[in-house]
Amino acid sequence: MALIALALLIASALLGCSSGSKGATKTIEVSIDDVLNQSAITRDVTLSVGDTLKLSLGANRTTPFRWTLDPMNGDPTILKQTSHEYVQPPTDRTGAPGAEGWVFTALKAGTTTIQAEYASIVGSNPEPTCIFTAKVTVH
Repeated sequence: MALIALALLIASALLGCSSGSKGATKTIEVSIDDVLNQSAITRDVTLSVGDTLKLSLGANRTTPFRWTLDPMNGDPTILKQTSHEYVQPPTDRTGAPGAEGWVFTALKAGTTTIQAEYASIVGSNPEPTCIFTAKVTVH
């Protein structure tokens, strides 16, 4: 009887450890209004190893302005970019803004910085109208 109770206790402890290993998801969202009205936007975020960071930056592909395709990541051994997509606006209205979305996974403890620039794709050397920076701490 005692052996069965011990086996059940060990099994439940193992299952409890494995079910929590997926990690949490944190999201940073910046509206198109903020992008158009601020030249620099900074956010701080703290993650645990295994967590996911979703970054959504307002964008409008009906204009010549675009976010950096792959944001600069200070240390890709700490935070790995796993996907990128443009999310269409939830309307058929012409000229409506959508958002650029990236997903990152926290690989190991440390700090890094993600930076993206919103600039025109027209012209020889366009200056960004907005620079987004995320200061990421992974523990």
